[in-house]
Amino acid sequence: MKIRFQKIWMLLLVCTIAGCGQSTEGELVPDPGVDQGVVEPNEPEAVIKEARGTLTGLADPHTAEIVIDGEPTAFQLGEGMQDAIAEVEENSVLEFRYEERPIEGQDSLKQLVLIEIISSAQGSEGPEGIDSESPEDGRPAVTEIELQLEGTTEQKEAELVKAAAGYSLYVFDIFSFNPETGVLSMNVDPGYEVKIAQENGDTELAQLKEEGMTRLSKYGTVEEQDSDSIDKASLFLKVREEATGNSYEYIIKDVEGTWFIYEVSIPQGEATEGFKPHAYASLNTIELDR
Repeated sequence: MKIRFQKIWMLLLVCTIAGCGQSTEGELVPDPGVDQGVVEPNEPEAVIKEARGTLTGLADPHTAEIVIDGEPTAFQLGEGMQDAIAEVEENSVLEFRYEERPIEGQDSLKQLVLIEIISSAQGSEGPEGIDSESPEDGRPAVTEIELQLEGTTEQKEAELVKAAAGYSLYVFDIFSFNPETGVLSMNVDPGYEVKIAQENGDTELAQLKEEGMTRLSKYGTVEEQDSDSIDKASLFLKVREEATGNSYEYIIKDVEGTWFIYEVSIPQGEATEGFKPHAYASLNTIELDR
């Protein structure tokens, strides 16, 4: 019996020692010195891009607003860019590089960070376009234009700008003009804009009118008006959207045998009174390149 008791005692001792290598739930306790294969998530990579636009100013000490193709866009200032942007005057045209950084959990949104200003031009491209020191096609680089502002006749200076589509016009300093897209927009609110397009002179005016009616009808009832705002306009269509109070115009003018089409967007706001006389005065200066 004594021998049998010793065997049982030894068996219990072995089981107790073996149990020390297990957790309370019967699972093996991992050695803290061994890599358990935990994979850290990778940070999304930023994409570096280049762009060109007009600097309208700083939204706050860390954010610059740049108008690109008529759209105001906010850029965070990267390392060292606060000093760089401070040396650039408002309404300067910039060529720059920026990082497009993904925002976690927001697939459709990106953070834009300004990282380098490649070049800038103040005023001379202020309405985006040309060197104000050299006349184009015999026209002076700067001229004074007469316009009516709140019932008063004024003379205001405007700069000559050349469009890629083969025409030029004078633009006031309250506007930016994109020579590639033909969009004239207000610096204070790019929602006020004129999209300038051209059509072959052989196209029937009735066809252009039908297209204009179609474009404007989505906003409401379209009216055809006589206009003395645009010199010798062949067609002037206008509509006012009841829901917003915004107005839209579709204007056609024959310039030296080419149809020019002006699609005008006029939001309801304080800038309306200043926008229309300046915009119409600029459109009246359009000439084809010779």
